[in-house]
Amino acid sequence: MGTWEMHLAFVEHALTFSSERANYAWAGGMCTVDHAPRHILDESTARRIEEERQRECPAHEGTVLHLVPKDIDMFDQEVLSFWMTAEASANVVARAVVVPSGLTALRHHIRWVFFSSDVPFRVFRNPQVAKGWLIDCWLQHQEDLGLVDAYEDVEPSSLG
Repeated sequence: MGTWEMHLAFVEHALTFSSERANYAWAGGMCTVDHAPRHILDESTARRIEEERQRECPAHEGTVLHLVPKDIDMFDQEVLSFWMTAEASANVVARAVVVPSGLTALRHHIRWVFFSSDVPFRVFRNPQVAKGWLIDCWLQHQEDLGLVDAYEDVEPSSLG
């Protein structure tokens, strides 16, 4: 297999959809929702976004990553409450929200540490950290279902 063919073998294709509220991409068990800048993100908008996400890819049963832009006009904290409901958690393994300010992320993290959600839910300020956490949640879910054995082909000598 040549270099070009090998590269193509590792390219992951994503299903995408865009609306005036957000851009959506589904790949590798994760739906990324990139919220539109210069918009108001309140509970009613979050409900419409969730309806779009579920309508455009009804077979998705994985993780959801919300990226809230720095130039959002308004971010209502009730959005987080909605994303933690059973209604918004249908077919969701875990959900992460990346907010623009570390202070906001910390405030929301402290607030939601004491709130129980139907699915794992966290607020982050760094998208890569959020993706890593979602991947861990996805892998744990797959292991719990017996679909993946994390240590299946690992030799003990290679661990340390």
